[in-house]
Amino acid sequence: MSRKPLLTIALATAGLALLPDGGVSFAAAQSAAAGTHSPIKIATGSGVVTLPVAKGPFFDITAYGAAPGGKALQNQAAINAAIDAAAKAGGGTVVIPHGTFKTYSVRLKSNVGLHFAAADSVLQAAIPGTGEHEDGGFYDAPEKNLYVGIQDEGHSHWANSLIHGINVSNIMISGPGLIDGSTIDGTGMTINVLPRNEPREVTVRTATGVPGGANKAIGLENATDIIFRDFRLKNGGHFAILGTAVNRWTIDGLIIDTNRDALDIDTSQNVTVRNSVVNSLTDDAIVLKGSFGAGRYLTSSNVLIENDTVSGYDAGSVLDKVYSVQKRIAADRDGPTGRVKFGTEGTSGLDTVTIRHILFDHSRGFALESVDGAELKNILFTDIRMKHVSSSPIFIDLADRGRAPVTGISAKDDVSPTDNVRLNDTSWILPDSSAYTKYPPTRYLPSYDKSQPVSIEGGTHPFTIVNPVAPTRLNPNSIHPDDPNYANAEGPGFAHIRNIVIRNVVVEDADPRYPILLGGLVGHPIEDVTIDHISVTYRGGLSLDEATDQRQINDTYTYSQYKSAPVTQSIPWLVNTFFAKNEALLPRIDWDPAANGGAGAWKADAYNVPEMPREYPEPSILGILPAYGIYVRHVQGLRLNAIQMRCEVEDKRPAVVLDDVSTAHITGLTAPTAPGVATLVEVRNTRKRESEREYFKNTPYLTTDVTGVSVTPSVKIEHVTVDRPSPGTPPDDLYAYPTAPSAEHPYRYAIGDDEYPRPLTVYRPIFDSILTRSVAVGDELKFTVNATSLAADAKLAYSAAHLPAGASFDPATRVFTWTPTMQQAGAHTVTFTVNDGVLPESTEVTLTVLPRTKP
Repeated sequence: MSRKPLLTIALATAGLALLPDGGVSFAAAQSAAAGTHSPIKIATGSGVVTLPVAKGPFFDITAYGAAPGGKALQNQAAINAAIDAAAKAGGGTVVIPHGTFKTYSVRLKSNVGLHFAAADSVLQAAIPGTGEHEDGGFYDAPEKNLYVGIQDEGHSHWANSLIHGINVSNIMISGPGLIDGSTIDGTGMTINVLPRNEPREVTVRTATGVPGGANKAIGLENATDIIFRDFRLKNGGHFAILGTAVNRWTIDGLIIDTNRDALDIDTSQNVTVRNSVVNSLTDDAIVLKGSFGAGRYLTSSNVLIENDTVSGYDAGSVLDKVYSVQKRIAADRDGPTGRVKFGTEGTSGLDTVTIRHILFDHSRGFALESVDGAELKNILFTDIRMKHVSSSPIFIDLADRGRAPVTGISAKDDVSPTDNVRLNDTSWILPDSSAYTKYPPTRYLPSYDKSQPVSIEGGTHPFTIVNPVAPTRLNPNSIHPDDPNYANAEGPGFAHIRNIVIRNVVVEDADPRYPILLGGLVGHPIEDVTIDHISVTYRGGLSLDEATDQRQINDTYTYSQYKSAPVTQSIPWLVNTFFAKNEALLPRIDWDPAANGGAGAWKADAYNVPEMPREYPEPSILGILPAYGIYVRHVQGLRLNAIQMRCEVEDKRPAVVLDDVSTAHITGLTAPTAPGVATLVEVRNTRKRESEREYFKNTPYLTTDVTGVSVTPSVKIEHVTVDRPSPGTPPDDLYAYPTAPSAEHPYRYAIGDDEYPRPLTVYRPIFDSILTRSVAVGDELKFTVNATSLAADAKLAYSAAHLPAGASFDPATRVFTWTPTMQQAGAHTVTFTVNDGVLPESTEVTLTVLPRTKP
């Protein structure tokens, strides 16, 4: 399994034949789309095909007092003076010449572009503050936004950016230069000047922030006719580029190598992103959102994303062509992010998006989420290659976090009012004031008290679930203060996801914990999904035991990210408790009252997967699932055609699980399973409840089933019935047996976590970065090859292939030695392999032999 980075072929994917049989053309994808219940609209994007060039008159920033290496405040004044001069002249282009220019906030104006004259033209973020190691000034303050709190702080402000444009039009940022949100200190370590985190939000909606730092490289709001082309962006903070309510936006030929979100397209229309390389290990690469940051419902629509590479290598290493993978997991403790994603902010809708010819490399897979009440529809995802996938290759999630405005009962401007119409998420409540649009509640939900501690003997750390005695709370400020059904007033209804076509996708080296995952809610299914011509290779190696136990096994790992100081991470081998919380951490077990001589005992029930409708949507939210390949729940109208899946190491789970699925057609399914394991499992649940009322006592139970499914006759099918409520549901008059371990009904792992063998297919050995080496003719080239495994007891065996004549590699010492001859001048590729007894891992190293220069 080669770990050679694929970013070097980023722009070649448009013509790539992805499948062994030559793949399916885009025209075929269009044809397939026409067969869905509603035709898929193909996005046209911004409509800009031929990119314009920078036009005069030109305004060189040095003519206004900017100087390479000059003081940041002086440079800021000069750059903004040049922009003002160009605006007064009726438009033009401000030029950043050769050199590095530190600056604070640059304020864009309509009809004025920024152009980097050369590759070494750099705008660098100045360090805020007036101390000895700071640059003497501050960035613009976060502007007032009456709707703060309804979305993350980063989506509520744009002025606190290195470069910002608010209510602007007709702007192009172009040229081969660099926007750098970081600096290198005296020891060679990276200092992120634009921080990854959010600054503290105001507590009163009518207040503005104070000048200080900036957490975005570029912020746009209410902008039209914007073109970004050809420049590079490094370590851009919380958002490298954030565009909210942007219409007709073209992004072409960028390289973004950053430390959190790379490119956020929020409530924007007519957008094209093409021919770009976007790298972000700790957050999303290209992400479409529908926040309420602009203070109104505004659907993101007609977005075309094509011919791009997204990845999750160490920040800064892609621009330097090193492609470091030393940091194993993102800040959320899942694997490298760097993907294309829709959500999580989903207050507003998303309509008509086409993603084609994209390379995912060392990243999570495609994520399509609507969890805040919006409608998401008409999505085409086609002609895709994924390599080294650290999460579900495809994740479609309809949930009910419900992050949207609702008008409260007070006129106070507090961001998080107390004594109001919600007990949870109080920042989503707006004042009952004429300054705000009114959003009356449309429904009401319970508020659960999740304070009941749970501990599993021999394993997991204590966690909490819903209180089994008094699961719900009363809200004295609701319209029915004595009814726990009314604890939280909600703005919108449930979300909707429909009309999705995914086809011609090849996935290699996928994490075994996360299958393709499609999940709706009880009574609120995802509708009309076609997945056609998909090939997925998982690493495998798990079983239904992991899906039953839901173990929380963590080991520490110390590493040095690219050009960064050593740090330590806690690595989750199986369940990641950052996203999987509360009832999702319970083992999937059922109480058998007849067992143990009538005293009762727990038994495995791996298919009883909790719903978790309000948790943050990530594939790891549900822990380890009982399918290795595809898990589908609450979906109506599903087409699976020409699906090929396999595991490199035998996995003892079924390939496909369907739970509450209606009208499904499955043809051309190839998915080997372990002996005695079914290919497809259909799950019937006799004790489901309406979504959001899973833990509400004495609520009548529903039965969900798999109906109207046609499957190729040769597929081995197993039918499973789950006869108990969702894990952790409080016992009541309708089901009196235990649903969670307790002191009265304990549960113990047969093997304690300390002795439990680590699943080596989850985290693979990685090589130190040795992508290139050079040597002169007649000189000796000597270096040591090293790989690291996270499993302390792993035994690593090394080998090398394609050695040049005269070269040697000693597997015991891991030392490569070579003295090239004159006839060997040029480039040579050597393959090094490490094997931990589970799978081989390989890396290719380019050795360049240089002619000897005369003394």
